[in-house]
Amino acid sequence: MRTHQTRVEFSLSDIAQLLSGVVQGSGIGPLMFLLYINELIGILEGHGITVKVFADDVKMYLRVVNDIDVKLIRSAIDDLLSCAELWQLGISVEKCCVLNLGTASCKHKSYHT
Repeated sequence: MRTHQTRVEFSLSDIAQLLSGVVQGSGIGPLMFLLYINELIGILEGHGITVKVFADDVKMYLRVVNDIDVKLIRSAIDDLLSCAELWQLGISVEKCCVLNLGTASCKHKSYHT
């Protein structure tokens, strides 16, 4: 188990035990994040989802034209949540949204089961 302590000038925080994750600002942090995110990209692409990543933002694209496509995206979201839970990564649900393009109305109110 690792510990972490933050110093700001001459003040030190309490020592905290690190159960998972990567210390922000560490030299190996960016590499560890790439390992996390690359696994997630592979899992989502396995569902036929197009994935775009920038820093810690993930965008998932799928043309939804029928109920099979809805099941695909729901399954991908479930796997995204499982991955986040396994790796103890937070998801900012308040920043999540669905963008519908086209003239057809969207009859699916939720893509998560």
